[in-house]
Amino acid sequence: MERSNAWTSEVDWQTGQWQRRDQGPTHHEWHPPSPRGVLAKRPLTFFEVLDSGFRLLRFVPGLTIGAALIVFTLWTLVLTALGTFVVLEFLPFLNDLVSNDDAMSGFLLLAQMGSFVISLLSLGVAHFLAGLAASGAEGSFGARKTTLTQSWRSLHGRRWSLILAAIALGAINLGLLTLLGLPSLLFALFDNTVPAIVTAVIALGLWLCAVIWLNLRFAFTGSAIAVERLGVRAALGRSWRLTGRGFWRTFGQLGLGYFLSNQLVQLVITPLVTVITAVATVAVTTVEAASSAMTLITVIAGALLLVLTTVSSAILFAYFSCLVCVCYFDQRMRSEGFDLVLIRREENTA
Repeated sequence: MERSNAWTSEVDWQTGQWQRRDQGPTHHEWHPPSPRGVLAKRPLTFFEVLDSGFRLLRFVPGLTIGAALIVFTLWTLVLTALGTFVVLEFLPFLNDLVSNDDAMSGFLLLAQMGSFVISLLSLGVAHFLAGLAASGAEGSFGARKTTLTQSWRSLHGRRWSLILAAIALGAINLGLLTLLGLPSLLFALFDNTVPAIVTAVIALGLWLCAVIWLNLRFAFTGSAIAVERLGVRAALGRSWRLTGRGFWRTFGQLGLGYFLSNQLVQLVITPLVTVITAVATVAVTTVEAASSAMTLITVIAGALLLVLTTVSSAILFAYFSCLVCVCYFDQRMRSEGFDLVLIRREENTA
């Protein structure tokens, strides 16, 4: 058969011969293109990842910041209760400590180190928040907003896995701190002050490196539980494999993102803390020493500082959890072609 035109003839791909077309050209129904998502459906550059974390935070603030506020409010209440118990239990010792300037200086140094340690121990909370934000991040590829209630419902059957993963990783951090700090504690018990201080500083440095490395390798645990519906053990292994590729890129993105967001939050919070402290100091000096107003002013100032600390921590970890989710999807796009899966999924839902 001779070829007449493309409308009435076609090639039989089994024989290689031209044959008459049975029907006219097919017309496909037109569908509008899928909406442009908040997160790009392609591998991102280094700084695009950092910007995408802020994009996701602004797109679903109720999910990201709301969840972080709830979690850190509970965390602050627990720490406040423990701190109040310790103060009441060791009140005579603290009174003697305040009267000694050298002892007070050492105690303040230990308090600062303890605050730093607690902030690193709270990294376990980031895995839980990343799991909650993962569904919002996945929906943002199609510009679909996800509320906190919808995210919590989508985790049905995996909530305990997410909670256990966060507790397990926090316990690992605490266990490493206890193990590395044991030699300095033994030196302190036998009144060897200098060896105790030296070993404590070395132990803190080693613990810091171990915590950063382990939490980086297990950074995608919460996201893997939420998105891929894995158990705790499988999610830990999944995160370990994903972060094994592009380790330094992920380290730079998460480390720089945490540092910059922390500096930004401190830039906003520090003036407020300074103003509250100054006003409380002036108010205390103007009232009588035995007045109950002094106690009231101190309590109000402490409560305001506690609220500011809770809010700043919630915003910091909300952004960090968004950044972890973005890095998780970006790594899957780079190593598994997950961007093609997302494009196909959005085309089917359009």
